[in-house]
Amino acid sequence: MVINNLAYEASAGSGKTFMLVVRYLSLLFMGAKASRILALTFTNKAASEMQERIIATLEELEHRGELDEILRVTGLSIEYLLENRQRVLDEFLNSHTKIMTIDSFFTKILRKFSLYASLMPDFSTFSSQHELKLLSRFLKEVSITNQKERLISLWLSSNKRLSDIFELLDEFYVKFAELKHIEFKKQNIEVFEEEALSYMSELKTIVTSCPSASSTAIKSVEAKDFEELCSKSWLERESLDYRTFAKCYTPAMDELLHKIKDAIKNQNRGREQNFFFSLKGLVDTYIKSKKALYMDDNELSFSDVTYLVYQILKLLGDDSEFLYFRLDAQIEHILLDEFQDTSILQYEILKPLIDEITSGEGIFKNGSFFFVGDVKQSIYRFRGGVSALFESVARENSTHVEKLLTNYRSQREIVSFVNSVFIDKIKNYTPQLYREAANYGYVEVVQNDEVLEEVVAQVKSLLALGADIDEIALLCATNRDGSSVKEALEAENIEVVTETTTKLINQNSVKALLEYLKFHYFGEAIYAHNFFALISQEFRPMCRIDFNRVELLQVVKGAIREFSLFSDSFNLLRFLDAISRYNDIEALLFEYERMDVSAAASELRGVRVLTVHKSKGLEYEHVIVMDRLTKTPPSREAVIYEYDGLTLENIYLRIKGRESVDEKYALALLKEKALQVEDSLNAHYVAFTRARENLIVVLKSKESIFDILDLRVQKNGVLKCTSKEKNIKKEFIPLEYQELFYGTQSDILELEKEQEGDFVSINFGIAMHYMLEMLGEFKTKNIANAKDSMINKYGALLQESEIKDIQKRVEMLLENSEFISIVDGVCYREKALRYKNSLRYIDLLVRSKEGYNILDYKSSNLYMYEHVKQVRSYVKAVEEITKKSALGYIIYLLEDEIKIVKV
Repeated sequence: MVINNLAYEASAGSGKTFMLVVRYLSLLFMGAKASRILALTFTNKAASEMQERIIATLEELEHRGELDEILRVTGLSIEYLLENRQRVLDEFLNSHTKIMTIDSFFTKILRKFSLYASLMPDFSTFSSQHELKLLSRFLKEVSITNQKERLISLWLSSNKRLSDIFELLDEFYVKFAELKHIEFKKQNIEVFEEEALSYMSELKTIVTSCPSASSTAIKSVEAKDFEELCSKSWLERESLDYRTFAKCYTPAMDELLHKIKDAIKNQNRGREQNFFFSLKGLVDTYIKSKKALYMDDNELSFSDVTYLVYQILKLLGDDSEFLYFRLDAQIEHILLDEFQDTSILQYEILKPLIDEITSGEGIFKNGSFFFVGDVKQSIYRFRGGVSALFESVARENSTHVEKLLTNYRSQREIVSFVNSVFIDKIKNYTPQLYREAANYGYVEVVQNDEVLEEVVAQVKSLLALGADIDEIALLCATNRDGSSVKEALEAENIEVVTETTTKLINQNSVKALLEYLKFHYFGEAIYAHNFFALISQEFRPMCRIDFNRVELLQVVKGAIREFSLFSDSFNLLRFLDAISRYNDIEALLFEYERMDVSAAASELRGVRVLTVHKSKGLEYEHVIVMDRLTKTPPSREAVIYEYDGLTLENIYLRIKGRESVDEKYALALLKEKALQVEDSLNAHYVAFTRARENLIVVLKSKESIFDILDLRVQKNGVLKCTSKEKNIKKEFIPLEYQELFYGTQSDILELEKEQEGDFVSINFGIAMHYMLEMLGEFKTKNIANAKDSMINKYGALLQESEIKDIQKRVEMLLENSEFISIVDGVCYREKALRYKNSLRYIDLLVRSKEGYNILDYKSSNLYMYEHVKQVRSYVKAVEEITKKSALGYIIYLLEDEIKIVKV
């Protein structure tokens, strides 16, 4: 019979989704209504997969493996299941099912009770709010509430960037419920600093008064300030009775040592109190800023939703039972997926519902609670996940826990390798079993300090053996490493799929439609040219559409019909569904970059390059796990959170050397380091268990992220690749083109006279202009950030070689002394100039003591006459408007030189 309170500890590949589907169907066959079963996952993909599996299982029940398990769980006869499966399927398809992500469920709650949060129920949700908008709003609130000094003090005392402090504010915002019992009080830390220096002075007197004291001993007790005192290595000792002070040691020195350490400890704790006191004070302003932003825009992040739902529960107090009554009246059974990734706050919201069901005293006395997870795959601690939650909740609710140990994903060699690696590394690790048919597989651990070269060679080897390119996954530690791998593979003409390329807005068909909409909204010819280039059709004039008269969705549908764009493209179907949620054209054009929709997997082809964290829940036939390309940086987290099970006991400010004087801090630091090791082990476990057939691990000889695993170079099994028919791609002959001008000014674009434009060159010029605009000060240190900004905005339209070319030209420009002298003054970038009923944009306007310098950037000198004519018109306009002298300069950023023409 169905166990009403059950959990499965499901190791990788052990059939977690299988058991969720079995549980769900067992409840349906036992008479539960689909509308009263709440099944929560962490991703939309997992929710969709579960629904698809439920339908497929019911449709093909007699041929599915789930049948035997449902028979075992329910105790029903096979005849009953087969006879009733169509009825169950029909009821399921016609029910208001509750299979969704946990974020979607909380959003649903908030919509029902939105007025308690002063919100309208039609709010929209995104993975995050606009960070720049939020930061701007926050700084404005700080100024209004006279908290500038507090923010500056926090910044100076922590030696952190503003962005780091902003991240800490968000951490406190998310963890507010866990932090509410911890108080912070402002301290006068100078008292402790003076005390420590006073004791240090006494120690120095003892040492320097000793005739036999060595020069090393005397130097060891010299400190001009508190900071230098804290750097003394002897602070780590319990006694000064050692070689350095041996000739002058007295017991009084140890007394002073401990007094100094106590004073430093008190100063550190006072500094910590002041930091958190200021931070917590600013959190209220941060929350106020968030509230103002989501009330103005009616837009929330998922963390906002969780926060508000929790706040509503606390606001209602005893009346919160009313909220749960309304929910409980519709929920009889709860199924939770990936429970180890649930945050404390999320569980606090779900807990009353779970308690109601497990108590058996609610409206429905036959309710059930079921969850699955794997502590070994807990890799989201940085997002608030607490691995201890699984065991704690099971213990608290007296949940019956069973382990799923058989790996149905990986072949024998991979399972054996994973068991051998983690058996002594992961606490309470239980070896996995392999299925009977898993009688082969291949594992290779290869050592090569040229990681990129080795990775490319391994991919080429797999492809040569006939591996399906879409079944090769390359797992790396960071997004930056992923970008390097992408470049290396593409240099070998190997197609690559990354997180960026999988986004719907980065697909050619969708990019084309966005360019089409931009043309009709902004009226700039460049967008029309981009549109026709992306759909590979000859340019032709288009009449602009009035968005006040035609609905956005109808405009897009019209374009698809007119230009025959559909061609069975699932991406366009997804795009149509996505834009149906936008109220107007402005909302789409200014927000589409945040559209968190994936492209259709069937239309993506290439080696999958992704981080280990993004690979969780996925599987591939061939998996290559690579070492970091650079040394692992030290932990940068400013705050250490110390947990005792699920309870946040204390928080500490990370201070260098503090562990030598503060035992509590030292213990918390040890716990944190142990958790970091656990995080690393879990990440490696997740990475290795993504492979079905072949697993290849590439590691470095020194400073490897795999050092904690004690891996040895090895080859186990036989490398095999299943050859599949490959689609022969049609080869396209590249278009020949001649470099043209690249300015964005309307009068230059008019010179094209509706001719077919050089779109590659135009995009090149626009991207180069944007990078120059993003430089800020004209200093080489700003190139990296300006390049990143350019790639974020125009990277999809450029080749890697073009990006490098633009960077080289900008570097040459910043090394040109004549240019640097010309821009010496107050700079105005992309300055709008209205003159004689014409609106134009100057690339750079510099105000100097003598007057104005007008600069126009070009990347080709083929149209110098037009360029000179254009800049002269700018000079004339500026002189008439300002009544001051002006000089014009055309700055040619050519491939091999910088050429400056004075007009």
